[in-house]
Formats: sequence, structure tokens, C-alpha cells
Amino acid sequence: MLQILPPPLRRPPGRPTKVRKKEPDEGQTTDRLSKRGVEMRCSKCKRIGHNKRSYKGEVGQNIPVKRHQLGAPTQQQAT
Repeated sequence: MLQILPPPLRRPPGRPTKVRKKEPDEGQTTDRLSKRGVEMRCSKCKRIGHNKRSYKGEVGQNIPVKRHQLGAPTQQQAT
């Protein structure tokens, strides 16, 4: 009688794994940081306590953001 062998292993299709498979004697790492205590800030109104998704202001409202403009005189240059 001939012994029945399993079929040859083939590499499955799809994206390769992102994390290396660790040996059984290797330890697990826990280097992740929690976001506990981080304040949420809205990117539309710049207030703390909610985000852009839960913003309750006017739809389509353009809120100006203070940015440094090139060519505009600053307080040091104006004096």
C-alpha cells in the first residue's frame, strides 16, 4: 500500500501579512499608546469638545483661519 500524502502547500492569493509571525518563545509587545485624556478639536470652528462630523454650525459657512500671509507687514515691521 502506498501512503497518501497531503497536497503541496501553495501560497494563497492576496496581500501579504503586514506583521511578522513571531516564534512561540518570543514575547508580545504592547507599545501602543491610548488616546485617553486627549481633547477633541473641531477643524471647522477650532473649538474643543466635538469634531467636524458632529459640528452643528451653519452648512457651508466659511470660517476664516488666521494664517501668516507673505508680504503683509507684521507688528515688528510696522513700527
